[in-house]
Amino acid sequence: MKKKPIYLWILLVLSALISASSLFGILGPVPSKEALRASLSNSGSLTAQQIEDTVNYTYQVTASSHSIFNIVLIVLSAILVVVAFVFLLRKNVQFANYAYIGYVLLAIVGLVYSYMNVQDAVQLIKDSTLGLGMGALAQGTNILFIIINVLFLALVFYKMWRQQKDLAEEVEAEEVA
Repeated sequence: MKKKPIYLWILLVLSALISASSLFGILGPVPSKEALRASLSNSGSLTAQQIEDTVNYTYQVTASSHSIFNIVLIVLSAILVVVAFVFLLRKNVQFANYAYIGYVLLAIVGLVYSYMNVQDAVQLIKDSTLGLGMGALAQGTNILFIIINVLFLALVFYKMWRQQKDLAEEVEAEEVA
């Protein structure tokens, strides 16, 4: 009896949720600096310089997330998730694995792109404490997601290796019989 690729179902459901939220994120407009400034000025704990730095940082990061390159990455990623689901539903686990590997590699490229954009946006912050905090949080988040994607990639490669090994053992057992 063949084992069901539960690992791939779980990874694809998580990836589908992430892809859907990313698609909805790029459909929304980039908020204006005035709208960002208005929403931040209601919090009384920030100085005028911190508000301006946060507005510039947020606007830069949001604008870069709506770049053509990022939109293409998100759309391609969503297509690869759908393709992987189709292959999995048709019980073609090998091609589903390949499509998922493509998705993860695109996700890693997107995270590296995001990391570079955050580096540029942090340069806009004049308050060193605020810049250090916002930069560390954003960079830490990107690094964490890159590590998670590499672990998912390693899991898929391991499962593919196990599937090949099990298939070779089945063929060998049939040849002996």
